[in-house]
Amino acid sequence: MKMKILAIIFIIMSTSCNVESRLHDESVVFQSPNNSCHADRNETWTVGLIYCDEGMQKGYTLFSPMASTKSYLIDEFGREVHNWTSPGNHRPGLSAYLLDDGSLLRTANLGPNQPGEFNGGGSAGKIERISWEGDLEWSWTYSSELYRSHHDIEPLPNGNILMIAWEYRSETEAVEAGKFPQDDTNRALGATSVWPDRIIEVKPVGNADAEIVWQWSFWDHLIQDYDETKDNYGVVGEHPELLDVNFIDAVGSASGGRDWLHCNGIDYNQALDQIAISCKNTNEIYIIDHSTTTAEAAGHSGGNSGMGGDILYRYGNPESYRRGNSTDQVLFAQHDVQWIEEGYIDAGKLMIFNNGNGREPLYSSVDVIEPPINGSRYSIDETKPFGPENLSWTWDIGTEMYASAISGSTRLANGNTLITFGMQGTLIEVDYTGEVVWKYISPVNNLGIMSQGDSIFTGNGNKVFKVSRHDPMEPALRERDLTPRNYIEQWTDNCPGVESIPFDKDGDGCIDDSDNDGILDPDDICRGFNDDIDVDNDDIPDDCDDIIDSDNDEVSDGLDVCPGYDDSIDVDNDSIPDGCDLLIDSDNDLVADINDLCGGYDDLIDLDNDTVPDGCDDIIDSDFDNIDDDNDACPDTKLSNNETVDINGCSSAQRDTDGDNVTDLLDKCMGFNDAKDTNNNGIPDDCESESEEESYIGEDRKANSNLLSIKNTVIALAGVVILLLCLRLKSSDNS
Repeated sequence: MKMKILAIIFIIMSTSCNVESRLHDESVVFQSPNNSCHADRNETWTVGLIYCDEGMQKGYTLFSPMASTKSYLIDEFGREVHNWTSPGNHRPGLSAYLLDDGSLLRTANLGPNQPGEFNGGGSAGKIERISWEGDLEWSWTYSSELYRSHHDIEPLPNGNILMIAWEYRSETEAVEAGKFPQDDTNRALGATSVWPDRIIEVKPVGNADAEIVWQWSFWDHLIQDYDETKDNYGVVGEHPELLDVNFIDAVGSASGGRDWLHCNGIDYNQALDQIAISCKNTNEIYIIDHSTTTAEAAGHSGGNSGMGGDILYRYGNPESYRRGNSTDQVLFAQHDVQWIEEGYIDAGKLMIFNNGNGREPLYSSVDVIEPPINGSRYSIDETKPFGPENLSWTWDIGTEMYASAISGSTRLANGNTLITFGMQGTLIEVDYTGEVVWKYISPVNNLGIMSQGDSIFTGNGNKVFKVSRHDPMEPALRERDLTPRNYIEQWTDNCPGVESIPFDKDGDGCIDDSDNDGILDPDDICRGFNDDIDVDNDDIPDDCDDIIDSDNDEVSDGLDVCPGYDDSIDVDNDSIPDGCDLLIDSDNDLVADINDLCGGYDDLIDLDNDTVPDGCDDIIDSDFDNIDDDNDACPDTKLSNNETVDINGCSSAQRDTDGDNVTDLLDKCMGFNDAKDTNNNGIPDDCESESEEESYIGEDRKANSNLLSIKNTVIALAGVVILLLCLRLKSSDNS
C-alpha cells in the first residue's frame, strides 16, 4: 500500500515538473517579437507614424501626397522604402497604382493651363507609367476642349486602363437633352455647358500613345420629365436604369453646376465583368456592364446583362430616381467605391468612403453594403429603390473624422480596413471590430517635407486622395530591395547610431523601457509590467502569468487550499491535501496510514478479538474452533478435554444428529427419537429390547462371578490350612 502511495506522489511530481518546464518554454510568448510594431506617439509626434500595434496587417503602404510630385512606399514603421518621382514634374490627379512589374501607374495633374473649361476638383489630363528605377516607361495625355481625365483610373488584368473623364456638352446639347433652362436658379446649367462623365478603356501603345478600345457615357443613358418633346422624355420613377438629367444634388459648386455628376472613383470586377463608379454630386454609386461593345454601351441592350450600357445598379440616394425623398439618402458626397476581394472578409460586397457632406452632425464613415445581385443583374421592386436596407459593416469615430472631400478605404487580407482621411492626410487602419491598429499622418504639404511639431494645416495642408497596402510577396515587390531608409519627415534622433525600431514607442530614437522595470523593451518578457515580480519563480512575470502557482500544483495561489504543497495529492481523499492533513487515513478507521495494521480496512473491526483486524485476518473464528465464522454452524462452541468439532464447527454437546432435540452428548438412543418411550421405563422404544437382553446376560455373568469368587476363597483357605499343618509337623520333628 505504501509503495502505491509513493508511486502516485512520484507521478504527480513528474507532471508538475513537466508543466513547469512547458511554462518556461512558452515564456517567449510574452517577449516583443523583433518585427512587431509598437508605437504610441499621439502626444509626441504631429506627422509620420503615430500609432501601431501587433494587430496591423504587415506590408508596405503606397501614398501620393496631393501637393507633391512624388509617390512614397513606406513600411509599417513609417520609414521610406522607395519613391517614384513624376518625370513630368506633375502632382497627382489624383490616384496612383503599383503594377505587378514594380512600375507605378500614376495620374498627372496638368494644371490650369489646359484647353477647355474643365476646372473642377480632381483634374488630371495625363497618365504616367514610371519604372521601379524611376524611368518614364509610358505616358499619355487625355485633355482637350472636349474632354479631360480626372480623379481615378483602374488598371485592368489585360494591361488596359479604365479612366474617368469629363466630356464637354454645350448648352444647346443640354437643352436638347431636356435640361432645365438657364433661369431656373436652383438647377442652373452654368454659363455655357455641362460636363457629364464618361469612362474610356485605353490600351497603351508605344511609350506615348494609346488606343481607346471601349467607351461608355452617362450622356447616352438620360431621362427627364421636363420636356416631353425630347426623345428621352419619360417617367423617371419607372426607369431606375436611366439618369435624370435634371437631378442635381450639389448646386452652387465651384463648377457652377456644370460638373453635376463629379464622378471620383472607379473599380472593376473581373468575375462579373462590371464597373462600379462613385459620383459625388448625385450622392450615388453605380454599376454598369463592361461586357458590351462600345456600340452596345451607348444603347439599352447587349452584354451579359442584356441591358447594354444602362445602369444595372445604383445606391445611396433614391430621390435621384424618384423612389424616395431626402430622408432616404444614405450616401453623402461619397468616394472610392470598391468591391472587396475574393478571400477577404465580406468578399464580393462594396466598400464606400461615405464623406458625410450634409449629414447632421457632419461626420464621415466607411460603409459596406451587399448589392442584391441576381446573375448579371440586380433585383429591384417595381416601386421601391434598390437595396440593401441595412449596412453589412460600418465604422466611424463621430465628428473626429469628417472629410468634406477626397478620401478612401480598402479591405485588407486579415480583415482590417485601411482608411484614408484625405483632408488631413491621415491614414488609419482598424481591425474588424473597429479598433485602431495603425495610424500615419503624411508629412508632405505644398511647402515640402514637414518637421515633427509642424501643423498639418500649414500651407494648403497635407492632403492625400487614397492609399493602398502591399504584401512583400506580391509580384511588384518580390525580390526588390526593400531596405528601410529614414523617416520622410524631419525629426530629432536623441540616440544616433542606435537601431531603436521597433522599440521606440515615443519616437525619440532611443530604445524604450516602456514599463520602467529596468529592462529594455527588446528584452522585456512582460511588456507593460515589472519583469522582476515573479512570486512563484516560474520565470514568467506575474502580470503575464496565466497562473501564479508557488507550489507548482497547478492551483493558483489565490485558490490554493494548502499553500506550499501540492493540492492534488490527497491520498485519503478527504478533500484535505496531504501536506495540510493532520491525519492521513485512507481507510477512515481513525488510524493514520503510517500506523495502519490493515491498510484499506478498519483496524477497529476485530470480531474474533484475535488482535488481527478482520480485513487482514486469514480466519475470523470467534469461538476458536478453527472454523471461519461465516461457515460455523455452531458459533458458540465451548470445548473441553481435547474434544473436537465436526466440519460444521459443532461439538457433541451441540449436535443433534438424529434431530430429536437431544444433543448427541446426552442422547440415550442414537439415531432414534429419545422422546419416544411408550412404557415410560426411561428407555426409548427404539433401543428398549436390546437393553433387556443385555440386563439378563449381566445377571448371569454376575452370578457366575460370585460362584467363582466363593470357589477361589475356599481354595485359598485350604491352602493356608495345609501350609500351617506342614509348618507344625516340621516343628515337632525338630523337638
